[in-house]
Amino acid sequence: MPTRRQEIIQMLEHGQMSLYQIAGYFKVELFEIEEDLEHIQVSIRPRKLKRIPSQCKQCHFVFKERTKFRTPTKCPKCRSEWITDAMFYVE
Repeated sequence: MPTRRQEIIQMLEHGQMSLYQIAGYFKVELFEIEEDLEHIQVSIRPRKLKRIPSQCKQCHFVFKERTKFRTPTKCPKCRSEWITDAMFYVE
């Protein structure tokens, strides 16, 4: 039986998922999945954990430089809270 981290890697090899979708699938808290993704980022080398960054739905600001896995709460440009989730995948 594969571990949760192995299952996450398999899921992200087959498609994109947000942190919230992964946490919902495993029925665990977000911080647990954040820890898993941090570990996966290092353990899957030479493959890479890639991210499609969050984006403000109001002004279209893209959070390119963000290193945290969670979705930002406010846009630094327009202060909107209407932000898409970052999507993750393994390449």
